[in-house]
Amino acid sequence: MPFDGLVLHKVLKEIKDNIMGDRIKNIYQPIKSQVLIQFSQNFVLLSLISPSYVILLSQKPNVPIQPANFSQFLRKKIRNGRVVNVEQLGLDRIGYFEIESYDQETSTMRKYKLFFELMGRNSNLILVNEDNKVEESLKRVYDEFRPIIPGVKYLPYYDDSQTNILKEDLENIENIDYDRLMGFSKKSIGFLKEIGIQRAVQDLKKPYLFYFKEGNSYDFSAITPNNFKYEELKPSQALLKVFQEKADQSRLLEIKRDLEKRVKSEIDRLEKTKEQILQDLNEEKGLKDFEKRGELLQTYLYKIKKGERYSTVTDWNTGEEVTIEVDPLLSPTQNLEKLYKNIQRTKSRVEHAKKRIKKVNNELEYFNQLFETISSAEEIETLIEIKEEMKDIGLISENKKSKRERKVKTTFRKFNYKGFEILVGKNNKQNDELTRSAAQADIWLHTHEIPGSHTIIKSSGKEIPEEVIDYAAKIAATFSKARMSSNVAVDYTQRKNVWKPKGAKPGMWLYRNYETIIVEPFREV
Repeated sequence: MPFDGLVLHKVLKEIKDNIMGDRIKNIYQPIKSQVLIQFSQNFVLLSLISPSYVILLSQKPNVPIQPANFSQFLRKKIRNGRVVNVEQLGLDRIGYFEIESYDQETSTMRKYKLFFELMGRNSNLILVNEDNKVEESLKRVYDEFRPIIPGVKYLPYYDDSQTNILKEDLENIENIDYDRLMGFSKKSIGFLKEIGIQRAVQDLKKPYLFYFKEGNSYDFSAITPNNFKYEELKPSQALLKVFQEKADQSRLLEIKRDLEKRVKSEIDRLEKTKEQILQDLNEEKGLKDFEKRGELLQTYLYKIKKGERYSTVTDWNTGEEVTIEVDPLLSPTQNLEKLYKNIQRTKSRVEHAKKRIKKVNNELEYFNQLFETISSAEEIETLIEIKEEMKDIGLISENKKSKRERKVKTTFRKFNYKGFEILVGKNNKQNDELTRSAAQADIWLHTHEIPGSHTIIKSSGKEIPEEVIDYAAKIAATFSKARMSSNVAVDYTQRKNVWKPKGAKPGMWLYRNYETIIVEPFREV
């Protein structure tokens, strides 16, 4: 949800209730595009980072020891000043703090307005004096029509021709032009069309924001988000929750990308190795021809003369003439020895390839499964467990930070259907734990030859109906690489038919006596 004028309206009401009459204790710049104002019990953070916002805080965030230039200027002008007003220009994304401050140089009380313009890349913080002239700004703007530099008259970036629904006659407001509404983002207009202007006006008088979930993310709105379940929270609480969730989501995606990149690199390496092995295995097809040439060369060795490049002999089995290519620089005996050495080397490569192909296929199966668990992870804690697994197998290195992460432990995904509990692993270590701890009569499910999570139906001494197995199979398909497919094969069997081979990597199990069911994954669970 954009931080629109409606949200700012409620945020400023909360800020005003908490800082009116209070003195400014200090001013900081956490980063270049943010200003933090400290009061006796609260803090106000003005952030120009897109999306720009203003928020009331109860705790002080980290700030640099050395103040930046703009915060130094503000300290000089308004530190120890008293807030006498907090206002918004209409319902636009522009507001100001009016401050009375004692001027040491002139020994007089002066009035300042600290304007904040939350306009995307044009956002700015501007200190204006009682003559309505710019004292200083976070970003100086050298514009012909609206310059923002010290000494010029301040002109707000404000269009008062737009409609402010809080100032209009409600009886005539229903026919208003939605495109001319002040402070409404596109999303707010969408909600407005559903609830009507009368209710929107009433909503704007309420001191809280509507906190709701849309899809996989959380959001906030100043007016009722119709068709969504919502919670009513103080503006600062709603903003902090959404910002924290977005930060967590960004961190989740960052960790996920890093882990996927590392695993994908290993998969690519194994695929290249497999390609080379298959080339070696393919040489087995030509071994019989090699051996036949050797037999013919040995039989007709007496007919071959040094210096010849080709020798034509008769195949005693077919009676056909066969031309054998030889090295003219070698003697017939040396040609025979060279051929047999090549045959032995080829046989060795083929035998070695047969041993390696099984190992490489197992490795590929494991790393594809690992990639799937990373892709489907929905929590940072799940990814931390996966990182632990990757460290255990030596795929990534250990460090002090990761040692702290090892303390994290997550729970299985849990579902209930028709009185039966269905558990799903979130990563390979959980898959091991889930399958290992399941009762022998529990039903174990997994997508057929497709990376996915282990799924268990707890029997609890009862016979498990087919409809429960079908439901659990859909869940197993949903938490697999085939989640976007329409028909997915899922194998199921009792837990007693599932075992882990000695030395197998996390999540890798074998099973027998299974049945297969074709299901369509859930689009949402």
